[in-house]
Amino acid sequence: MDDVVTSTPALRPGLAAVGVRATLDCDDLYALPARLGARAPFLPQIAWSDSSAGGERWLALGEIDSISAPAGSGFASAYEVVARARERLKVMASLAPDPAAVRYFGGIAFDPRHGADPAWPGGEAARFVLPRVFLRQAQGRTEVTVLGTPEPQAQRILKRLREAAREPAAPAMPIRVRETVPEQSRSRWTHAVQEVLRAIDAGAVRKVVLARDILLDAEQPIDCWELHRLVHEREPHGLRFCLRFDGDSAFMGASPERLVAQDGAAIACDCLAGTIARGAGEQAQARNAAALLASEKDGREHRIVLEEILAAIAPHVCAVESPAAPRILTLAEVMHLWSPIRARLRPGVSLSELIEDLHPTPAVGGSPRLRAMDLIHELEGRSRGWYAGLVGWIGHDAADFAVAIRSGIVRGARMTAFGGAGVVRGSDPYAEWDETGRKAASFIQLFAERA
Repeated sequence: MDDVVTSTPALRPGLAAVGVRATLDCDDLYALPARLGARAPFLPQIAWSDSSAGGERWLALGEIDSISAPAGSGFASAYEVVARARERLKVMASLAPDPAAVRYFGGIAFDPRHGADPAWPGGEAARFVLPRVFLRQAQGRTEVTVLGTPEPQAQRILKRLREAAREPAAPAMPIRVRETVPEQSRSRWTHAVQEVLRAIDAGAVRKVVLARDILLDAEQPIDCWELHRLVHEREPHGLRFCLRFDGDSAFMGASPERLVAQDGAAIACDCLAGTIARGAGEQAQARNAAALLASEKDGREHRIVLEEILAAIAPHVCAVESPAAPRILTLAEVMHLWSPIRARLRPGVSLSELIEDLHPTPAVGGSPRLRAMDLIHELEGRSRGWYAGLVGWIGHDAADFAVAIRSGIVRGARMTAFGGAGVVRGSDPYAEWDETGRKAASFIQLFAERA
């Protein structure tokens, strides 16, 4: 479906090699975007960090190439964007000063068949950008690469970065917000859960993950980068991201769930399903962990997700490893059942093929996948946009994608956060409402104080 995939003109041969590389003295990488401003050549602004990669942090600024699929264009167009990025990288990575540093950043919507979230104009069905400026921070060292830019202009960009890095970074402060619960939202939620339970009893689905919006309003416009600095400081685990494609809004989060990471032929996936409150104190946490492992309902939900992930990747991989029983993943407010999966790609299999069969998993969608997604769109009453979609980066021979949960949209003085819960046989609408609140709270408490 090439007619709906858009991109900037192909780069001239050798352009990616033009630019500069340097080191930068920088006390707080994610304080830089606010100092630089949301304008060219420093927009878009994208942050990515992975706690399992030695604390490595990335900041991507500007763009020299962009590949996207418009909202409503469908699955094939959205996943084709991944293949297009890989094709471009075959040429550009070989020309760049450091091939490992050349990567596209972006993401894909939860259901590309439907429109974008109206609160986020940048939320196409898919969009990946090749940044003009890469900043990588690891082990106290910050490296800068400016791509696709003649040296005089690249030196001016580098000078501006150095000026911004010298400005002292004031501590990021939590924002005070008031939650707005729309009228009838709880009754609509109860109706939606009951409809799913009827579909389960009729044999139409095994599981459906429903989600709701949590609306948080501040007294003044919210700075997404202040929030991201707090998230990064307070959540030492998982995959943290902030995507600002325009000056008006941003999509950000701290996801505990990896859809897939690739390093050559090796891939890693997370199966994350089954939730309980963390509890206060070690004894309460131990009791709750034991209760979660013993829960028949949560165990069934986890098995559905694990079985379907393994079935989805089976045609594409070999040498699959997954634990015999789930483990406990502990987060700030909740605990999850977690099964890490490791495998190797079969020769000739592309990353886009794997993602198309894998995403969205039943951890955020349901089973069977398409029927569950249709129910989600019907019952939630709005497009999810990129919530529960995927966000991350694509390199020449490596990639990493988070499932975009524990996330929210910042626009003006409002943060729209999201919380989801898996509905299976035996689910209770009131308990699932509470679970969505706990999941959203595990993200919100990183940056906000409730009024």
